[in-house]
Parts: sequence; structure tokens; C-alpha cells
Amino acid sequence: MIISWLKSLLCDKYISPPKGLEKISKEEVFSIVNAEFPKGTKFISDANYKTISKEEMMRFLKEDITDKYLYVSEYYDCDDFSFKLMGEVSNPDWGCLPFGIIWVKEPVDTYHALNCFIDKNREMWIIEPQNDRIYKCPKSWVCVMMVI
Repeated sequence: MIISWLKSLLCDKYISPPKGLEKISKEEVFSIVNAEFPKGTKFISDANYKTISKEEMMRFLKEDITDKYLYVSEYYDCDDFSFKLMGEVSNPDWGCLPFGIIWVKEPVDTYHALNCFIDKNREMWIIEPQNDRIYKCPKSWVCVMMVI
């Protein structure tokens, strides 16, 4: 049982390509990001992207194993989970998505790294890569930096 668990963590699992891709420009991505997060540094990498449904992202997260890793404070914590999930999405099938990493300042003066994406309805979503939860960003959070 332990060997199969380790194998599942160490071996890449193929996740079939997303369905229902719709084009979206860098300008539209930037507009959506700024409407959701008026403050903070933002970097949008590509000139064009393709969006998917929230359900397609849920399918990806269900098959991805990023959330199976163990949290280790200061060594494998929120930023590491975010980078891992970003790496998993950054493949030839899924890399066209407006998907990124966001660092937020929470009301209690703590900082947290998560992932974010824009769906085909042009809505911005936050993903907690430690448990695959998808939700709208709380209004009390402030974007410090975002890279898509």
C-alpha cells in the first residue's frame, strides 16, 4: 500500500485535455484581474489564452495529486503547493489557460499563496492547492502579487 501511494506521488499521471476551450485576450484577462483585484502587482505572460468551465477545472483537480503532498512549515508550504499546481497545469494540453499564482494579504496581517484562474464565464476563481477547494476571493483579502 505504501509503495503504490509513493508511486502515485512520483509518477506523472496523464490528465486528458480540457473540453470547451474559448479564446480570451490578454487585455480581457487583465481587465478581469484588475476588476477583482484593483491593488497589487500583476503580470500577464501571454497575449492570448483559452478558458474552460469551472467543472473542467474541478475535473483536473480531482485527477491531479498536488493536494496529496504533506504540508511542512517553511519547507513545503503554501507557495510550494501553488508552484506545484502551476507546474501541473503548465503542460501542452492545459497551458493555454489564464491560470496563475496569487499572493494575498489576509486581514490578520498574514500572507498566503494560492492559485487562480478565469473560467469561460469570465469569472475569476481562487484555488487552494492544498485541498483543491475552488471559491471566490474574500473581499477582505488584498492581492500583493499575481502571475498568470
